[in-house]
Amino acid sequence: MNKASVICPVSEEKVNENVVRIIAFFTILVVLAGVYFKSSIVIAAIAVDFYLRTFTSGTFSPLKYISKRFSNYLVASPKLVDAAPKKFAAGIGFLFTLSIAGLLLFHHYIAANSLAAALLICAGLESFKGFCVGCLTYTYIVLPFLSKEDSEQTTISINL
Repeated sequence: MNKASVICPVSEEKVNENVVRIIAFFTILVVLAGVYFKSSIVIAAIAVDFYLRTFTSGTFSPLKYISKRFSNYLVASPKLVDAAPKKFAAGIGFLFTLSIAGLLLFHHYIAANSLAAALLICAGLESFKGFCVGCLTYTYIVLPFLSKEDSEQTTISINL
């Protein structure tokens, strides 16, 4: 597999990419605030938001709600994209924020800041460039462990 070909998980569900990018921007702000104030509670709150967007429809996600409202004021028309890679990336965000919250709780600030920096880079790429690191992660880390039948049923190839 070459670097120009990325394989993403596929679902029937579609999401507005503009909303996803706004969510990523708000994620940056909340994570920065949580790390700056060394607040495991703020980071745990965003972990809950990631959880809601990963394992449910996201109806009760505060960041999704705010971002949808905010997107109504944008001039850009909605751009529907596959929801699966976004949910996969949110799942990774959930694991990162859960880890960051635990590290902050036990005063392991360097490790927390390192994980937060990685999360901020991923959220920044999504927010400002529309580049989903979840697709790359899925392609090179998850997909090799799936059986050929499973991967063909749940993926689609995207040329970069």
